[in-house]
Amino acid sequence: MAKDPAKFGWIDRHAPWTDSAGCARAEPGSGGGCRGVVGCFSPLCDSTFASTLSETARSRSKEAVIKHAPVAGCLILIFLAACDNVSWGGADVTIVPPPPKASEAPEPGVEPGAERLPEGPILYHVRVTDGSAGITPVAEISGDTLLPLRAVANDLAYAQAFVSTNLRQGSEFVLFRSGVRAGTFITQSATVDEAVCRPTPRGTGILELSEAGEDVIEFLAIARVQAPQIQRRTPASLTATNTMRLLADNYADRIIVSRGFSRPNDWNRARARIQPFAVPNAQDPGFTATYLVGDTLGPGLDDVGHAVFFVAMPGQNSFDTVYVRLRGYAADGKAAPEMVDFLDWNSDDSPDLLLRVFGTTDTWFEAVSRDPDGRWRTVFADRCERPEPVAPDSAMTLTPAPTPPDTGTAAGGG
Repeated sequence: MAKDPAKFGWIDRHAPWTDSAGCARAEPGSGGGCRGVVGCFSPLCDSTFASTLSETARSRSKEAVIKHAPVAGCLILIFLAACDNVSWGGADVTIVPPPPKASEAPEPGVEPGAERLPEGPILYHVRVTDGSAGITPVAEISGDTLLPLRAVANDLAYAQAFVSTNLRQGSEFVLFRSGVRAGTFITQSATVDEAVCRPTPRGTGILELSEAGEDVIEFLAIARVQAPQIQRRTPASLTATNTMRLLADNYADRIIVSRGFSRPNDWNRARARIQPFAVPNAQDPGFTATYLVGDTLGPGLDDVGHAVFFVAMPGQNSFDTVYVRLRGYAADGKAAPEMVDFLDWNSDDSPDLLLRVFGTTDTWFEAVSRDPDGRWRTVFADRCERPEPVAPDSAMTLTPAPTPPDTGTAAGGG
């Protein structure tokens, strides 16, 4: 007579047990223990094996497990500890290592070793030379500052990728002059200039100019899809006046003397540039001024002399100098700045100034803007490695006083 499995503390090996969570089979052992277990859990259970289970067997097996806790405990312990005795219904189990950490995985769309290109708007400089218009990227616009366009490891690869991405044939750029839209630049071709200190993307194209761009040879530009929607304001006259010149001479004299440098012999000659710029919500324009002693505005000459550059904003009664920079060439090397143009490129309702700075053998861009605290400061300067000092020419030799550090802060107003 067959024994009832439920009465002897073991499960009938010919009456497999399963429930809605899975199935298991046990063989009898001495003292109601287990020698081995073959288990599987849905959906890994063999469908053919599971389908042969009768409702009677399921019910009877459940009663046996409930009434005889040692057997259930044995099953649990063996499932947890005796992994070598467990198989999975004919399914192969492979241990897969975890995926690499986020920091180790390449970013989407960036091939390993590739240089990352700027994602924000890019400020360009456009210049017409001998009837041909050329475009050169300056910097990436990022909030209240500009970011240099620099490679991480490979300058040439970066420049080539920049050309193929941003200077494709037919690419359109909005031109700006004196803070307003002045036309469109359409790219015809582009290449990488390797004759400069580092490979630089450059393009050529055609100009479609509005009235604001007529008879202009230099522009600022931003890709059409990213260009700010600047409304034309009714600007004050952007021509330097006699009042500006007299005030500028006065300011420059005070700056030079206060720093211990020598005055120029001829102020008209020293006054290299007076350049007005429009100020939003102001009736009068501001202006920048460049004064040079023992130098001319352009690359070349030597590291003897000094330069003064300042920004003046319209004040209550006259103008206030909000940014001042004095450079002694003997100590710091030649750096003679001039304003290229102005534009509210970060849309904060304040003019941003792009400068071109001349050295003895090189030329580079810098930018001056007002920060969120209202202070004017240098927000961008992108120069290659500083060249070796140029020996002074005996005809240009001066004896300047020691050069104080550049401050970029106010030095008095009128």
